[in-house]
Amino acid sequence: MKVDPDAVPGLRSAFADALDRVDRQLELAEAELRVTSWAKDPVSQGATVLFNDRSVESDRSALDTLRAYRAQLDAAVQNLDKTAQQYAKTDGDNVHGVGKNEG
Repeated sequence: MKVDPDAVPGLRSAFADALDRVDRQLELAEAELRVTSWAKDPVSQGATVLFNDRSVESDRSALDTLRAYRAQLDAAVQNLDKTAQQYAKTDGDNVHGVGKNEG
């Protein structure tokens, strides 16, 4: 994917902001998402098991999906950092190369 060099800082900032927001949601979810049965009846207990399984316990839980999304955001931020470094290096090489060809 080609990215306009001038767009990289804004893109990185947007992805980093999203990453920060997801990190906060993960903190809240890990601390508070699991529920306990309100009553001791079989329906409440079954609902609690299903809710916790789908929310936090299974490999396909909402929490795991949020963690996967976080990993993708982190990868995007890292790739944009590398892209910015590469653009900076290329710009530096171009500046130094222009003077060498004159004369």
